[in-house]
Amino acid sequence: MSHRIDIVGIGVSVWDSLMLVDSLPQPGSVVQAERHVEGIGGGITVAMATAARLGSKTALIDSLGDDPAGIRIHQTLGAEGIDTQAVARHAGLTSSAASIWSERRSAERTIVFSPGSACERLQWTPQIEQLISQSKILHFNGRHGEICLRAIRVAKECGVKISFDGGAYRYRAEILPMLRAADFAILARQFAEAHVRLPADSLRRLPAIELAESLMEELDCEIVAVTDGPAGSDWVTRDRASFHQSAVSPELAVDTTGCGDTFHGAFLHGYARGQEIRQAAELAAQVASENARRLGGLAFATSP
Repeated sequence: MSHRIDIVGIGVSVWDSLMLVDSLPQPGSVVQAERHVEGIGGGITVAMATAARLGSKTALIDSLGDDPAGIRIHQTLGAEGIDTQAVARHAGLTSSAASIWSERRSAERTIVFSPGSACERLQWTPQIEQLISQSKILHFNGRHGEICLRAIRVAKECGVKISFDGGAYRYRAEILPMLRAADFAILARQFAEAHVRLPADSLRRLPAIELAESLMEELDCEIVAVTDGPAGSDWVTRDRASFHQSAVSPELAVDTTGCGDTFHGAFLHGYARGQEIRQAAELAAQVASENARRLGGLAFATSP
């Protein structure tokens, strides 16, 4: 089967407003931001935009309102070269938005999120089925859950690789069928710990590579990776080969917003274009590092 799209993502897009501050404000205080940027956010959306910037053909399946945030998101998706034919738009509904404060000294963030009313209105269509069937990779994180489950069935029937993004503090029982269906399970350390469910004192001692090996033993998928921010990522393949990918220059981080999302997008781009897993993992680390040196969820600059 011919592949018209390299990567199709199912996720919830967000309009982000980010403020870079010297320190996170205390209750009742007023602080001046050093810088302010706005742009698209949402894990799958940023991953698709990242892969598109690197040269992949990407598409997004999502649901937006016709409010100012929704209009900006849709315009930006188009400007980034993402196929939006399966992005539903609903009159009179609101889109997701977030206000983010990023502390310069630590690169830590505080996020206030408004989900909007449109994100619960996505419905399955023949267009979505066709889009998935014509893709190389399907990527999701569990948002639009019923759509994801139907998409998995189509992907399996059509030989499309399935990629699952397990973000920190996103673990919940209803996403387990999605995790278990994945060919690629790339999980934040906190997500992996929540799944393995070892005693807390054991988790502090357990190396990330052992978490990845334990998950591979259970999932038996093509790739398992456990990401751990500035500590890098550990990878295990189905044949039990393993390696560690260091984070690139984490001491230069200004804002970590979107770093995991750009990591996923860059890895999937590399894989879709035929790179070996180690090479794609190294690209992912480089792109995430560049993103962290600037303010914003999609801040890295590159040429296709």
